[in-house]
Amino acid sequence: MPNETPADTLLNVSLERIEITPFAVIVGEILQQRRTGNLTVIRPPLRKVLYWSQGELVLITSSAPEDSLTDFLVRRGIVPPERAAQMVTDDPKDAVEKFHEAGLAELSWRQTLLREWMTAQFVPLFSLDEGTAAFTEDAAIAPEKRVFLLSTSALVLEGIRSITNGLVLRRSLGDLKREIAPTRDTRVIDTVPLAESERRIVESLREPQTIESFLKHFATESVTAAKVVIAMMTVGVFTIVDSAVHSVPELNADDMQRDLELLAAIGSSDQRSLRAVGFSRQLASMDHYQVLDVPRAAQRAQIITASEEMKKRYDSASFPPIVRDAVQTINRRIDEATLVLKDMVRRQAYDKLLQQHSGRVPGEMQKLLTQRVVAEQNFQKARDLSVSGDYYGAIVLLRQAVEFAPDHAEAWFILGQCQERNPKWRRDAAESYQKALSLNPNNIDALLSLGDLYKIEGLASRAQSCYEDVLKITPENQQAKSRLAELGVKKR
Repeated sequence: MPNETPADTLLNVSLERIEITPFAVIVGEILQQRRTGNLTVIRPPLRKVLYWSQGELVLITSSAPEDSLTDFLVRRGIVPPERAAQMVTDDPKDAVEKFHEAGLAELSWRQTLLREWMTAQFVPLFSLDEGTAAFTEDAAIAPEKRVFLLSTSALVLEGIRSITNGLVLRRSLGDLKREIAPTRDTRVIDTVPLAESERRIVESLREPQTIESFLKHFATESVTAAKVVIAMMTVGVFTIVDSAVHSVPELNADDMQRDLELLAAIGSSDQRSLRAVGFSRQLASMDHYQVLDVPRAAQRAQIITASEEMKKRYDSASFPPIVRDAVQTINRRIDEATLVLKDMVRRQAYDKLLQQHSGRVPGEMQKLLTQRVVAEQNFQKARDLSVSGDYYGAIVLLRQAVEFAPDHAEAWFILGQCQERNPKWRRDAAESYQKALSLNPNNIDALLSLGDLYKIEGLASRAQSCYEDVLKITPENQQAKSRLAELGVKKR
């Protein structure tokens, strides 16, 4: 269907708020998933686009003239300003090709200069404490336009070493209660040029342990150890261990006895009912895609068609009463799967959840899904309470909702609205708005609310950034325009 193409295309775009997802974490996902496309990083007035091919950084362009290749060459004394002017291109992606065509030096020297230029642009990004980063899946740029780095991992290590902001380091470490373990692929560590002290820290991790307990071993060099952990998680030398992998679900004798009695009552002649019962028992270990029997890349129309076919196949009216409960369970899962997968925002969040918990044992994913149902119920009740003015009651329910469903963008937004009612909770409100926007960057109301909150707190530049983000989504938004006018920002 033509009207569904834009939604499917948007599935190839992921947007993060750097306040929530630090730059090191964003780069780590690109690196380890070997993604190809471009990463746009915006922190006004900064705007850089990083081009990737199979997880390798190949080019950086910037809106700042001082970041251009020609400006770099002039500062280094490689070319005079008048010669540099001749090398300026309309498309910044052509700068590398133009430099090679000029033949100003030997190829090896040109490559060295290009790597230094890339390093100067890339390394400072790891210290950003706020901003927006949007990754778009796209074809790799042509080889003649690329800078061929010796090792992207080495550049990542240099960037993380350069971090001096304690808040950025803490955010980049993430949840200290998570367990980390060394990767089984020993070749990964060989790609990272570690100093002797850093290598000693890396090699001391021999078995899974929490980040918190691991860092305690290096009390006298805690900052170095923290940077090493961040770098190793980014390049994939350390992996996050899912605690559920270590647990084995116990067989429930009562459930087994009930199933045997049910199968005996159905009899071997009713194969359709037997298959339905068997399928219902498998649901606990199946994700939404498996329930609908569609591929991960399935488009919205394909998902809806599969759902309709499944509903017909498992119409409870066509089954004997003895298996009605099993069939109703199947239908509930079909409805849950369809509700999530046909919605672009929910699907993106669900895909991320699958990736984060890919090592869970059967039943764990279904437990998460049950929690999401509870979260949705709490969200609906909280929304009614907020409308009636019971903001504290709404906050209690919304906190439970986002604990069970941390990717529920609308719950985070309404939580921020309720928290903002109390001046003492404005910082919490800002964090809730940021979380909502990290999940749904096109939420105009959340952008406006966050901008208003920043304005109240006297953070004019941050407020301006939020309002300008609104205009990027809806250029004629009058609320954003009027707020920018109040800040004294002239229309561009």
